[in-house]
Amino acid sequence: QFQSLQLEREMCLASNCTLARVNLSLRPRLEDGKASLAIKYQELREIREACWDKQQRLEAYLENWSPQSALGQLQAKLDASEAESEAQIEQFLAQDLPLGSFLESFCQSRTRSHICRTQLEKLQELLQKDEVGRDPAGPAGDPGALASPARSRLAP
Repeated sequence: QFQSLQLEREMCLASNCTLARVNLSLRPRLEDGKASLAIKYQELREIREACWDKQQRLEAYLENWSPQSALGQLQAKLDASEAESEAQIEQFLAQDLPLGSFLESFCQSRTRSHICRTQLEKLQELLQKDEVGRDPAGPAGDPGALASPARSRLAP
């Protein structure tokens, strides 16, 4: 019995020695895999940072160029144009501006105001249609409801 245990022990040692040699032969492959994995993690970090930067730029871009931002810019432009028209009228009435130059500048100013007002109303209309289209309680199947003039126009 002692000899069989001794023989079993020697077989286990030989098996362990063989397994150790196989494991040691696989070590270069393991080291290469670790190095490759480290490179992949570094690439992943760089890609993640690039994506984060792009996402930040996209959010800033969307914030600057959102429909609401355009609406605000158009409203400011319209207000400035209206104020310019009023100032021209006051100058003309105070006789500080000759008729020829008043007519020319006033016509240009009113044209700008009209264009801004039209663009503003169209954008408001589009935004309303977009909101109604996303609103689950809105009239989904009634196309005539979207074209109603009372709904599509907001007071400037």
